[in-house]
Amino acid sequence: MEANLSLFNQINSLSYWFLLESNYKSSIVFDAEKDTYYVSIKKNGQPLYSHHISHFSSKNKRFLQFELVAIVNSLLHIKETVMIRLRKSS
Repeated sequence: MEANLSLFNQINSLSYWFLLESNYKSSIVFDAEKDTYYVSIKKNGQPLYSHHISHFSSKNKRFLQFELVAIVNSLLHIKETVMIRLRKSS
């Protein structure tokens, strides 16, 4: 679980970075009643990236970790692209 907590922290940090440092809007929703976890990135109101994990609490630990790593990698790729564009525009 410690590895997953680290991944959640990375996802939260990246989401916060998008909100502060770019014109991308991010949201993370954990719905305990529906047992879902949802991450979304939008630019100008248009969806750019989203990932939905259903049956969150009953997921196989390794598969959940795989999904969280995929989210982190996708967000890092988007962040890298944003940073490259920001450097080019300066």
